[in-house]
Amino acid sequence: MGEETAPRFLLFEMADPGDLFRLASMLPAPFVNYSEEDGVLFISLGGLGGVVSVYFVRLKEKLSAKFVHVNKLRGTYQFGDEASMEPNVINVEVLRVKRHSLKLFY
Repeated sequence: MGEETAPRFLLFEMADPGDLFRLASMLPAPFVNYSEEDGVLFISLGGLGGVVSVYFVRLKEKLSAKFVHVNKLRGTYQFGDEASMEPNVINVEVLRVKRHSLKLFY
Protein backbone atom coordinates (compact mmCIF):
# COMPACT_ATOMS: atom_id res chain seq x y z
CA MET A 1 0.00 0.00 0.00
CA GLY A 2 1.29 3.44 -0.94
CA GLU A 3 1.06 6.69 0.92
CA GLU A 4 -2.19 8.59 0.77
CA THR A 5 -1.89 11.95 -0.88
CA ALA A 6 -4.10 14.95 -0.34
CA PRO A 7 -6.60 15.53 -3.12
CA ARG A 8 -5.77 18.06 -5.80
CA PHE A 9 -8.40 20.61 -6.73
CA LEU A 10 -9.32 22.05 -10.09
CA LEU A 11 -11.38 25.23 -9.67
CA PHE A 12 -13.91 26.38 -12.21
CA GLU A 13 -15.57 29.73 -11.47
CA MET A 14 -18.75 29.81 -13.50
CA ALA A 15 -19.76 33.02 -15.28
CA ASP A 16 -23.38 32.85 -14.16
CA PRO A 17 -25.42 30.98 -11.51
CA GLY A 18 -27.56 29.53 -14.31
CA ASP A 19 -24.52 27.69 -15.68
CA LEU A 20 -23.95 26.04 -12.29
CA PHE A 21 -27.64 25.14 -11.96
CA ARG A 22 -27.72 23.58 -15.43
CA LEU A 23 -24.61 21.56 -14.55
CA ALA A 24 -26.21 20.43 -11.27
CA SER A 25 -29.40 19.45 -13.11
CA MET A 26 -27.38 16.84 -15.04
CA LEU A 27 -26.24 15.02 -11.88
CA PRO A 28 -27.94 11.76 -10.85
CA ALA A 29 -28.95 13.49 -7.59
CA PRO A 30 -29.18 17.19 -8.53
CA PHE A 31 -27.92 19.51 -5.78
CA VAL A 32 -25.67 22.48 -5.09
CA ASN A 33 -23.89 23.36 -1.87
CA TYR A 34 -24.40 26.85 -0.48
CA SER A 35 -21.93 28.47 1.90
CA GLU A 36 -23.69 31.53 3.27
CA GLU A 37 -20.50 32.58 5.06
CA ASP A 38 -18.60 32.76 1.75
CA GLY A 39 -21.57 33.75 -0.42
CA VAL A 40 -20.70 30.88 -2.73
CA LEU A 41 -22.66 28.11 -4.44
CA PHE A 42 -20.54 25.12 -5.39
CA ILE A 43 -20.47 21.53 -6.60
CA SER A 44 -17.50 19.26 -6.02
CA LEU A 45 -17.04 16.22 -8.23
CA GLY A 46 -14.42 13.54 -7.62
CA GLY A 47 -12.39 12.31 -10.53
CA LEU A 48 -9.61 9.95 -11.47
CA GLY A 49 -6.32 10.13 -9.63
CA GLY A 50 -7.71 11.96 -6.62
CA VAL A 51 -8.47 15.15 -8.54
CA VAL A 52 -11.55 16.99 -7.28
CA SER A 53 -13.23 19.44 -9.65
CA VAL A 54 -14.99 22.28 -7.84
CA TYR A 55 -17.46 24.35 -9.86
CA PHE A 56 -18.56 27.52 -8.09
CA VAL A 57 -20.18 30.91 -8.46
CA ARG A 58 -20.15 33.89 -6.11
CA LEU A 59 -23.55 35.33 -5.27
CA LYS A 60 -24.29 39.03 -4.95
CA GLU A 61 -27.23 38.46 -2.61
CA LYS A 62 -28.08 35.99 0.14
CA LEU A 63 -29.97 32.91 -1.04
CA SER A 64 -32.99 31.78 0.95
CA ALA A 65 -34.61 29.29 -1.45
CA LYS A 66 -34.52 25.55 -0.82
CA PHE A 67 -34.75 24.56 -4.49
CA VAL A 68 -33.77 25.81 -7.89
CA HIS A 69 -36.19 24.81 -10.65
CA VAL A 70 -34.29 24.35 -13.92
CA ASN A 71 -36.44 24.24 -17.03
CA LYS A 72 -34.53 21.90 -19.35
CA LEU A 73 -36.39 23.00 -22.50
CA ARG A 74 -35.98 26.73 -22.04
CA GLY A 75 -32.65 26.73 -20.18
CA THR A 76 -34.11 29.02 -17.51
CA TYR A 77 -34.28 28.72 -13.75
CA GLN A 78 -36.24 30.10 -10.82
CA PHE A 79 -36.04 29.71 -7.07
CA GLY A 80 -38.62 28.04 -4.83
CA ASP A 81 -39.14 26.65 -1.34
CA GLU A 82 -40.83 23.47 -2.57
CA ALA A 83 -40.11 20.98 -5.31
CA SER A 84 -41.81 21.72 -8.62
CA MET A 85 -44.12 19.18 -10.23
CA GLU A 86 -43.77 20.68 -13.71
CA PRO A 87 -42.85 18.00 -16.28
CA ASN A 88 -39.90 19.86 -17.91
CA VAL A 89 -38.36 21.05 -14.65
CA ILE A 90 -35.45 19.48 -12.78
CA ASN A 91 -35.45 20.29 -9.06
CA VAL A 92 -31.95 21.15 -7.82
CA GLU A 93 -31.82 21.03 -4.04
CA VAL A 94 -29.83 23.73 -2.24
CA LEU A 95 -27.82 22.20 0.61
CA ARG A 96 -26.68 24.71 3.21
CA VAL A 97 -23.13 24.16 4.41
CA LYS A 98 -22.46 25.42 7.92
CA ARG A 99 -18.69 24.84 7.78
CA HIS A 100 -16.24 23.47 5.26
CA SER A 101 -12.50 23.01 5.01
CA LEU A 102 -12.25 24.16 1.39
CA LYS A 103 -10.18 27.32 1.54
CA LEU A 104 -10.58 27.77 -2.16
CA PHE A 105 -12.92 30.72 -2.51
CA TYR A 106 -10.76 33.57 -1.21
